[in-house]
Amino acid sequence: MRRVVVTGMGMVSPLGLNVSESWNSLLTGKSGVVKVKDRNKDLPDVYMGLIPQSFDSKPYQVEYCPSNLTSYAMCAAQEAITDSSVLNDCDPDRIGVNIGVMNSSMTKITEIISNAALKGNSRINPFTMLYVLSNMPTALLTIKYKLKGPSSTASTACATGASAIGDSFRKIKYGDADVMIAGGTEDTFNTTAIYASIKMQAMSTKIYDDPTRASRPFDEDRSGFLLAEGSGILVLEEYERAKRRGAKIYAEILGYGESSDAFHLTRPQDNGEGGKAAMLKAMKEAKINDVDLINCHATSTKGGDIAEARAIADSKAILVANKSQLGHTFGAAGAIESIFTIKSLQEQIVPPTINLDKPIIRDNQYCKEATERTLKYALKNAFGFGGVNVSLAFGKYN
Repeated sequence: MRRVVVTGMGMVSPLGLNVSESWNSLLTGKSGVVKVKDRNKDLPDVYMGLIPQSFDSKPYQVEYCPSNLTSYAMCAAQEAITDSSVLNDCDPDRIGVNIGVMNSSMTKITEIISNAALKGNSRINPFTMLYVLSNMPTALLTIKYKLKGPSSTASTACATGASAIGDSFRKIKYGDADVMIAGGTEDTFNTTAIYASIKMQAMSTKIYDDPTRASRPFDEDRSGFLLAEGSGILVLEEYERAKRRGAKIYAEILGYGESSDAFHLTRPQDNGEGGKAAMLKAMKEAKINDVDLINCHATSTKGGDIAEARAIADSKAILVANKSQLGHTFGAAGAIESIFTIKSLQEQIVPPTINLDKPIIRDNQYCKEATERTLKYALKNAFGFGGVNVSLAFGKYN
């Protein structure tokens, strides 16, 4: 069976406009969470993880499909592809793309519907269907880089980014492609996403003196997730091909586990058995019995965090909850946080989990500040609405 490695990474996140900037912010305990009204006075008084205002979307916009959803993906993909140099020596028929999308461009769709309501259906944008289709980021990347391998778009709610990576891993492992551009993208800074999340009673509306204190995974006083936006893209490559061309290898993907709760649309079973099943499947494929690090899904919701805490209660691995600093980037979360997991393995360091004042996990299970650790194997968990559970197993590359 073919081995799969990561040879390129790109990111746009609330912590920075590239991988290096985001990673350094993560290690210092910086938060990307801000007060929404400071950016848009017409929106509710809540907190979100928003892309830094210095981001210039113009170089990444497509004339007939301009949206933040695609701009973030195009920016992150450009960084990942440049980082990997994978296009310098390639057969385009053997390079595929899977950019996961949880929600199509809600910002543009909301704008289109509002215009139609005010001006009539005859004024509907002729490219409306392109905003609705979730595979637009994937399609735009195949067109820009002339990639003719398998293309698809994962959409598994909050597990989307991880599903895209896992599905792409399998494409390479079983010989359908030699290279896959994989990840996720999300644009949530709009009235529809915000009000819908509030009405679901999933998003925190609690007021804090300091917005950066609002996302509190695994803390007793957590009050719901915070919406966030961004994109994470990885270049996955067949190991022998990567080695032959002298590629820089960040980590190896060893396993991919999936399961379904078959329980409820928006909350997991309290015992976390669905998430645990996905982790065990990933470890089984990886042929490992233990891991040193678990990058948790940990969204700061009451039910989700307790279920995951119970699923990993017996593990001796150190835990990290990146959403304490990012918020929940929905379809991009599994990809952005996979990149952080890989950086941990590469640099042998565990990022902090902030805002843990009253932890529901053991004190020795997390770090309050960046801490050096010997890390050989890691899991990245991503669980989604509808009872979707995904876990990716990564190994340090020697």
